[in-house]
Amino acid sequence: MNRLRRMAWPLMVVLLPLALMAWSSLQSWRASNVLEEAQVMQQWLANPSDELLQRLSYAERTQAISAQGRRDQFAWKIREAQADRPPLLMRKALAWLAYWLALAALLAGPGTWIKLRMDAWRALKSQQYLYNHLSQSWHVIGRWLVAYTGLLVAAIGTSLLYELSYGWSHLKGGGWAMALVAIPVLGVMGIGIMLIVRLRKRWQAMDTPMSSVLGRGLSRSEAPGVWAWVEALASKLDAPMPDHIVVGVDQSFFVTCVNVTLQPSGQTLSGRTMYLPLPYLCTLSQAETAAIIGHELGHFNNRDTERGSEVSAHFRLMCEHFELIRAQDPDPSWIERPAIWITAQFLLHFQLAVHHWGRAEELLADRSAAKIAGTRLFAQALLRVIALESEIRQLLDDRQHGNVLQALAEHLQRTPMRLDDQVLEHTVNHPFDTHPATALRLRHLQVEIDAELLAQATRTPREQDRQWFGQLTQAPAPSNIAGAWA
Repeated sequence: MNRLRRMAWPLMVVLLPLALMAWSSLQSWRASNVLEEAQVMQQWLANPSDELLQRLSYAERTQAISAQGRRDQFAWKIREAQADRPPLLMRKALAWLAYWLALAALLAGPGTWIKLRMDAWRALKSQQYLYNHLSQSWHVIGRWLVAYTGLLVAAIGTSLLYELSYGWSHLKGGGWAMALVAIPVLGVMGIGIMLIVRLRKRWQAMDTPMSSVLGRGLSRSEAPGVWAWVEALASKLDAPMPDHIVVGVDQSFFVTCVNVTLQPSGQTLSGRTMYLPLPYLCTLSQAETAAIIGHELGHFNNRDTERGSEVSAHFRLMCEHFELIRAQDPDPSWIERPAIWITAQFLLHFQLAVHHWGRAEELLADRSAAKIAGTRLFAQALLRVIALESEIRQLLDDRQHGNVLQALAEHLQRTPMRLDDQVLEHTVNHPFDTHPATALRLRHLQVEIDAELLAQATRTPREQDRQWFGQLTQAPAPSNIAGAWA
C-alpha cells in the first residue's frame, strides 16, 4: 500500500493544481449562475415565456407551483441576489484568482521537474557544468518549490475565502456549516506554510557547508617529522600541501576542502584538510600508507579534483538536509508530497552525475598513488585497507574496548584477515564517498590479484607496522625524512 501511495506522488504535482482549477471553476460558475438566473427571472417577470424558463436550472423550471407562486418566488430570489450582488462579484473575482494561482502552480510544478532533469543531464555530460552549477541548480529548485507550494497554499486560501463569504451570505440557511469545512482546510494551509518555512531554512543553510569529524589537529610544531614526510610525498607528485593534518579513529583516509569542525574541541579548520586514521596507521606499513596518502594528495593536483571534493561534500549535505525534511514528517500530507518528491528526484538524478565524475577523479587519483610506490604496492595497500575496514568498524561499534588501537592489535594477532570474492565489489569507506568498486580500480591499474598479493594484504601486522608512525610523530624534522617513504 505504501508503495502504491508513493507511486501516486508524481501525479500529485499535476493533480493538485488541476483539482484546484476545477474547484475554482465550479465556484466561478456558482457565483455567475446566481446573477444570470436572477437576470433571467427578472426578464420572465416582465414577459413570461417557456423559452426563458428553459434557461433556468432544472429544479426551477420543473417544480410544481402556480404562476403567482412562481412570480413571488422569483421576486424574492431577485431581491436576494441584488442584496448579495457585491459579495457575489467579490466571490467571482476570488474564484478567478484561485484559478490563475492554480494554473501558475500547474506550470511551476512540471516546469521545476523539467528544469532539474535538464540540469542533471547537462551535469552528467559536463564535469565543469556540474562543478559550476550544482549549488546554483539546488537553490533555483528550492526557490521554485517554495513558489509552487506558495501558489498551492494561496489558491487554497482564496477558494476558502470564497466559501466563507458564501457561508456568511447564507448564514440563516445553514451557511455556518462552512466554518466546519474551514478548520481542516486551514490545517492543510498551515502545513503548507510550515513546509515553505522548512524549505527556505534548509536551502539557506546550504550556503555554509561544513563537515564534522572526531579528531585532533596535528600541528607542524607537534609532529614536524610527519609534516616533512607528507611534504616529501607532495613534492614527488608536485601536489599542494594540506593546510591541516588531522588524526582520529573513526574514519578512513580522506582529504577535503570544505570547512571542518573538530570534535570534541570545536575547532574549525578551513582550506585543505587531510585526515589520517590511527587504526590504519598502526596496521599498514609506511610504504603502503605513503601510497594511500599519494592517492589523497592526488585530489589536490588540480583545481578540478579539488572542486570535486567540494561538490561531493555539498551533495552529501543536500542529502542530509533532505533527510531532515523527511524526518520531521514521516507521513507527509498531500500538499507536502509534490515538493518532497521533486527534491528526491533532484538528488536521484544529480547523484548519477556526482558519482560519475567523482569516480573518474578517484581513478585519476589512483595514478598519483601509483607514482609513489608503484601500481602493485598501491593495489596491496588498497586491498589491505578494505580487509581492515570491517575489523576496525566492528571494534569501533563495540564500546567495551577502551583502547581501540590496543584492542585492534590483539584482535589481529589471533584472528587472520580474509578477502573473498565480494571484495572486488567493495568500496573504501569515505565521508564523501564516490569510490569505484575495487575490481574497476584494479583493472584500471592493470593489476592482477594473485596469492602473493593477497598474502601481503592480509598479513598479521608486524612490529614495524605498529611502530613507524609513532616514531615519525616523535622525530624532529630530520633531513632524511624525505626518503623515508620508500
